Amino acid sequence: MNLPTRSFTDIVRDMSASITSSAGRLVDLSVGSVLRAILEANAAVVLWVQWLVLLTLQTTRAATSAGSDLDSWMADFSLSRLPATTALGIITVSRFSGTTAAFVPAGTAVKTQDGTVSFTVTIDTANPAWQTNQNAYCLATGVMSLDLPIIASFAGQSGNVLSNTITLLSSSVPGVDLVTNGIATSGGENPEADEAFRSRFTNFFAARSRATFDAIAYSISLVGPDFNFSIQENVDATGNTRFGNILIIVDDGSGSLTDSRLNALAAAIAPVRPIGTTFSIRPPQVIQVQVSLAIKYPQELSRFAAQGRLQIAIRQYIDKLPIGGTLSITRISQLAYQTQPEIINISNVALNGNSIDMTAPPATSFKTEHVDFI
Repeated sequence: MNLPTRSFTDIVRDMSASITSSAGRLVDLSVGSVLRAILEANAAVVLWVQWLVLLTLQTTRAATSAGSDLDSWMADFSLSRLPATTALGIITVSRFSGTTAAFVPAGTAVKTQDGTVSFTVTIDTANPAWQTNQNAYCLATGVMSLDLPIIASFAGQSGNVLSNTITLLSSSVPGVDLVTNGIATSGGENPEADEAFRSRFTNFFAARSRATFDAIAYSISLVGPDFNFSIQENVDATGNTRFGNILIIVDDGSGSLTDSRLNALAAAIAPVRPIGTTFSIRPPQVIQVQVSLAIKYPQELSRFAAQGRLQIAIRQYIDKLPIGGTLSITRISQLAYQTQPEIINISNVALNGNSIDMTAPPATSFKTEHVDFI
């Protein structure tokens, strides 16, 4: 429904026309006159009421609500926004001399080299170096390095940092000289966006009938809203024909599925599958992609910072492609220009050494092995 809204000028003009047509003699409506001031004051009130009407209509529909208004709208259907998740990773602490034992307490804070993202050391009782009585990990005499689990201080994608970027100890730890992360941290996700929430709400109603593609898709979204998946009917886990079986290939972004993820998916899918059928769940086959590109930078641009941003953007694009999707080589250049507009030129873009697009076979997804700047 399109509301016939009016601007401030339209409202004043309409009221002036109404007064002029009803008056028995000439009326002074010039700027600065008392009657003109009254009309303009009334017009301001009308604009306020008009805005309240528009705001009320906006917040009473899921399609136009946003933020907390959308949350309260969805709460009527017992749906809530999926929360942010926190990134996890592994750091390696090391030292120059191992003549004495050193202890790294749980809760020790570390940061990325620019100081913008913080992590804390978590407890892993299965780690042989963990000592409960000290509430710390022990680097025994002669041990020069130790791998420790960490968790981001704040939930969200900001905690997903590249390898070898966590290099700072927030405070001195006696006996520890260096810290780094050999692999990138992962698992951090922002709270579910409004558009994704609305899409899940649509799938929620589509799944009410159950025993449908939409029902299975919705159940998967409850476990992981950003999962890529592919559903194939009448095939088994190896792709061979098996009538009555549903093969569900799920990619959580890593190319593999932990036992806890598999169990959560099975528990979510089982109640909505068609009666008399079985189902199999497995991760996709993975094609590792090596990306290389040559970039010409302006002198004032920091190459190290720019390459870090480009690596993140390219990695996210490739790792989130759908199962069986197409990896576009021109998209790599476009992403680079969008991420770092100051770049002068990009050339020699290659995927696994070839300057052509790549298309994944069914049940296969792409994952980034590394990004090289030549």
